[in-house]
Amino acid sequence: MDLASDTAPNRAALCADLASASARGQRMRIVGGGSGGRRGRVPHTESDVISTRTFDRIISHEPADLVATVEAGVAVADLQAALALHGQTWIQAPTTPHSTVGGVLARAESGLRRLRYGAIRDSVLQVVAITGDGRLIQAGGKTVKGVAGYDIPRLMVGAYGTLGVIVEVTLKLWPIPPSSQWFTAEGSTETLTQRGEQIRREIHQPGAIITSADRLWVELIGPSADLVAPDGMHAGEPPPALAGAGRIDIGVGPAQLPGLVTALARRGYTFQAQLGVGTCTVIFDDLTHLNEIRQLAIDAGGHATIADAPDELRNDPWGPPPAGIALMQRLKTACDPALILNHGQFIGDLEGAR
Repeated sequence: MDLASDTAPNRAALCADLASASARGQRMRIVGGGSGGRRGRVPHTESDVISTRTFDRIISHEPADLVATVEAGVAVADLQAALALHGQTWIQAPTTPHSTVGGVLARAESGLRRLRYGAIRDSVLQVVAITGDGRLIQAGGKTVKGVAGYDIPRLMVGAYGTLGVIVEVTLKLWPIPPSSQWFTAEGSTETLTQRGEQIRREIHQPGAIITSADRLWVELIGPSADLVAPDGMHAGEPPPALAGAGRIDIGVGPAQLPGLVTALARRGYTFQAQLGVGTCTVIFDDLTHLNEIRQLAIDAGGHATIADAPDELRNDPWGPPPAGIALMQRLKTACDPALILNHGQFIGDLEGAR
């Protein structure tokens, strides 16, 4: 089913704008729905803004194939509403207000159901993007991924717009689950973490298992008759959004997460961790806390990246550079030779940091 006309004029104009900006060395900031928080370093110089909201059409939806092709500026809520008319959903996507398809993919922002359905990158079949110097590229396939060399769709997902402007994607969809229910329990950190790990092993494919210092949440998905509260838990609501001066995202191996959670709780931090996934979001409010949280993540073999924080806390948003930093630099140079895209969002952007 075709839902939109040709979008070539918009793309040609953006290609020309980026080619010109690259030639002049003018930095460009890519903006979608504005829901992504403030990541990366604070640059000294101003950037011109590229809004992806002009790319706002659902190009096609093939319900029989569970595939949709959409432009990057489409609001996730609008896409989900259109898909729901056919009993389908982009199930890996989060429910962040005002978020766009391109923004979610640029941030690699998976929703709470990653334990069951995988990361947001797993839903991407094809990407159309425009590089920093104005080249239009297309990679992947609309049915089955065929990858030779770099997997460009996966490179674009999580690149924060530093490799190119995503203008179109083809997504793998899922049927809307028949029903779901959150269950919750209270207790000590160690007890709840152990219970969550036990549920992960014993229950077939829970949607999510999330723990804080004193609370456990489990989402079960399936026929309503199967949604029975695990022992010691009762029906409840999903975990609330975390609020604080700064948020830091930690990634460790799933096996290391319980130990990290215990260490964070003993130090009094507010956090939510996804058991079985290895991710954890922690609230912090000063550099001392940032350094302590980051060291705990490093000790657990992981990393800690600032997701949102006041400017004065973002001098070092990533911590120690990863082992693949040289390869990342080469990819950045290949896609954005003049280094104009989303300056400060790439870990290699040292110049201009406050």
